[in-house]
Amino acid sequence: MRIFIVVFALFNCIAFADIGVQSDWSGGPGEEGPVTDWGNSFFSSIFVNWFDDTGNLFLEQMASYNHVRQFGDLVWAKPCFLDNDEYPDVFVTNGEDGTKWYRNTSSGSSWGERDFADTNDIEDIVTADIDGDGDFDVFASVGHYGIRGFYWFKRLNDYGTQWEMHEIDLEKTPSRVYSCDMDGDSDLDLIGSYNGKDLSWWENQSNGQTWVKHIISENMLDHSISSIDVSDCDNDGNLDIACGSYSDEIYLFINQGNDTWEFQGIEYVSDGSMFVASFADVDEDNLVDIVTGISGSPSEVLWFRNTGSNENWELHVIATILTGAYPPSVGDVDGDGDIDVIAAIFSSGVQSNFAWWENTDPVNNLWIYHPPIVSEDIYRSNYYAADINQDGNCDVVSYYRYSSNPAANKVAWWDFNSGSFVTETAQLESSILYVYDVNWGNIDWSAITPEGTSVSFEVRSSDDPENMGDWSAVISSPGSLSPYLTNDDSYLQYRVNLLTTDSTVTPVLQNVALSWTTTGIEGSENTDDISLSVFQNPSAGSVRFGINLPSQFNVTLAVYDTSGRIISDLVSTEYSSGTTVVQLDMLQPGTYFCRMQADGQSFTEQFTIIGD
Repeated sequence: MRIFIVVFALFNCIAFADIGVQSDWSGGPGEEGPVTDWGNSFFSSIFVNWFDDTGNLFLEQMASYNHVRQFGDLVWAKPCFLDNDEYPDVFVTNGEDGTKWYRNTSSGSSWGERDFADTNDIEDIVTADIDGDGDFDVFASVGHYGIRGFYWFKRLNDYGTQWEMHEIDLEKTPSRVYSCDMDGDSDLDLIGSYNGKDLSWWENQSNGQTWVKHIISENMLDHSISSIDVSDCDNDGNLDIACGSYSDEIYLFINQGNDTWEFQGIEYVSDGSMFVASFADVDEDNLVDIVTGISGSPSEVLWFRNTGSNENWELHVIATILTGAYPPSVGDVDGDGDIDVIAAIFSSGVQSNFAWWENTDPVNNLWIYHPPIVSEDIYRSNYYAADINQDGNCDVVSYYRYSSNPAANKVAWWDFNSGSFVTETAQLESSILYVYDVNWGNIDWSAITPEGTSVSFEVRSSDDPENMGDWSAVISSPGSLSPYLTNDDSYLQYRVNLLTTDSTVTPVLQNVALSWTTTGIEGSENTDDISLSVFQNPSAGSVRFGINLPSQFNVTLAVYDTSGRIISDLVSTEYSSGTTVVQLDMLQPGTYFCRMQADGQSFTEQFTIIGD
């Protein structure tokens, strides 16, 4: 507990200097205020990194855009492993050239074209070693009339340009596919959705020569399946299935063993759909959770926490995007070992760019938002998470289709950790600070500003925290606040601007300090009587006491809680006549009593501390 004692001889009012300092922003955004101390929190920020180095503010890294290939008649694209190296490749269906795959030959910087099939009617693929020969084959759902169904393609050469098509099962409308060892016999089986609402898995026998169909669900779902993911969500040793749908419900199929399944719908009432459902252990409790999102405008980014009961999934809303967002993907974007969440956000109209939320304390809904950087590509059809350059951080592969300009169709990937700093203006807005009727002093700050970078401020003050008014002109160097603020205001807020013209360097703000002189506190006028008063009751965190003496006396001052336990012996000393202000900081919310003894008299005042 910190105690501040300030002594002033007063006549008609109190007048004393004070200062607001902030040198730590690691508490994060969301604290609008009013507060009585800035502490380590703030109101909001954009493109500012406040979390990697406690005590410093600097620019966010910029996501880099990397071109894969231009396609005149692009249908869709998806990352996959096809050449047995560590780098994910990209599978592409193109109406002009059929289906091809592109080998990632150098950490995503160059791509070699490989032939796959003449048809562009493949609906979805997943790669797996189906025949056990040590290289990657392809599971596919094929929608061409006459050969509709599920197939697998055997690789015939090491180069990956010759493939042999094998039938698994003929279904009229095959859709999503997923591969895993469903029966635990060490080969890879197929899970597929078809007829929109039906789901089965096909058991791989004799290295892909024979397939046995196992029905999971037929003629029981209300809406079509739009995604498939697999994990053991109840830790019973059996793989379970989560499906996104064209509705506000996730379809969860719990594997009971012996080819029996228990259906569980996870609903979130909304006007949109949860197209994608991804298993991920978001809170790192060894129970896989489900990450999803509601499409539309507005959109919501969600995760459902696995409580250990298949019938009780705890809803957590990560963010609400008023302009709209596509369903999120998951991955470790910052390489710290936990699951982050990525989404493409509509900027305006059809414009969309990737933002991500850094996982810090998901159970308490603490996520660090990394806003999108606007790119030249304004329309995105779909995207997938993959570590394209194998740097340990999750990237995104996206494909772009332009109906009005097919020549602009393309596939690209985004690196969220490019090493380059944002070249747009980054800003952080402080919490609103309560100061009470002041004359403004100066603003000062410490910063490191390499050539091509700058740190500047804007400020505003008001008597109404609900209406702080317009920001001041930009303050480029420390100095007086008088040209920018109105005296006798009671609330203060600053905004810092960070800027670089060179993406290889960033400015760094280390601290900021704003000073003022208090010109009046209600009830603090000097009188001929001994008195004790509490300024601003209730208070938030800090409290000030006024001790008024007609002549010199020895004074003791102590604070007690409601149980009578002494919290602090504030003072025990001799004061001259006039008014003395004593400030006590860092009290927890609650009710307290302040007791003063002077000239044989006792005075007690009750006061309340509320949360900031």
